[in-house]
Amino acid sequence: MFVPRATRSEAEVAQVIRQSKARAPLNVLDLACGVGRHSLVFATQGFNVTGLDFSKAYLQEARKAARRARQKVQFIHGDIRNLKQHFSAGAFDLAVSMFNSFGYFRRRRDDLKVLEEVHRTLAPGGALVLNTLNGDGVARRLKQPVSMGHEPLPNVFMIDAARYDARRKETITRWTIVDTRQARAKVVRHSFRQNVYSHAELKRLLRAAGFEIEQTWGLLEGGRFDPRTSWSQTVMARKR
Repeated sequence: MFVPRATRSEAEVAQVIRQSKARAPLNVLDLACGVGRHSLVFATQGFNVTGLDFSKAYLQEARKAARRARQKVQFIHGDIRNLKQHFSAGAFDLAVSMFNSFGYFRRRRDDLKVLEEVHRTLAPGGALVLNTLNGDGVARRLKQPVSMGHEPLPNVFMIDAARYDARRKETITRWTIVDTRQARAKVVRHSFRQNVYSHAELKRLLRAAGFEIEQTWGLLEGGRFDPRTSWSQTVMARKR
């Protein structure tokens, strides 16, 4: 999942820094940091970085990558709905949720809880950069279920099937991955769902948590955002 996007990490972080006007050595919280590709770029830019994820396997890879890069990053295993377990109020100047890591809890009110937790951990005037799907664009693109095949790594083939549940306002995605790098092929199947929000809905959710949106763009690394048609939305919101 991460390797094909590794070359974009620097451009994505550069866009976040530009839009948020963050200046090192501010404290950065990388939410759902995965294998740490954004955390490491922030660290090389001189920021004090903490990455949090629920996957111990991802965090193990992130720590290895930090050692190889000789970068100091604190990686923590935890639940983004309960940040107070790890961080005091006002501990961070910038929080980021990148690469579409928002909206995977079954209860939509948990999404608000996440934003409230992030708001508590930010210092007054601190910024949140959040990248997620754009509900109206998803509804247009997935009027009918879609299925796409591609080869993310040499000799690793993937079928990505997705549909949109308009009543629940969620996407349902099923991956079938065929790894032929060994003599005996390995097949892995994985499915997941994600809550999606229109831009107006996301704005209301952020306001309910105490944020105001200052900037919006499409892809993480930048680009035009159309609330009706764009597949993804990236927002920079400020703690009042």
